[in-house]
Amino acid sequence: MSEPRQTDARAAGETVPLITVRLIMPDRWLEHVAELPATTTLAEAKRIGLRALLLRDSDDPGDFYVEYAEKQVPDESMTLSELGVQEREALSIRAYDLGHYPRFRG
Repeated sequence: MSEPRQTDARAAGETVPLITVRLIMPDRWLEHVAELPATTTLAEAKRIGLRALLLRDSDDPGDFYVEYAEKQVPDESMTLSELGVQEREALSIRAYDLGHYPRFRG
């Protein structure tokens, strides 16, 4: 079994493991493989995925949601490690649409 890759977290003086994550948009048949620190939030992973998959910065991340294990993740402030994302697993990035509305925040 290979050693987990680590990145240098200079500010904290510790190393943080890296996880290879597949960021996918199933509705568009797009996939991007990224190596991210385990401390990356789902919101940040979604932003990285949108930029890499759609090749633009103009999309509002709030118009999209994240699915893990085919279920919507309600709290995108969770980190990859808190969610339990393992090496080479997929996070789906899906657009809110007529069949799936964003949660009301009022």
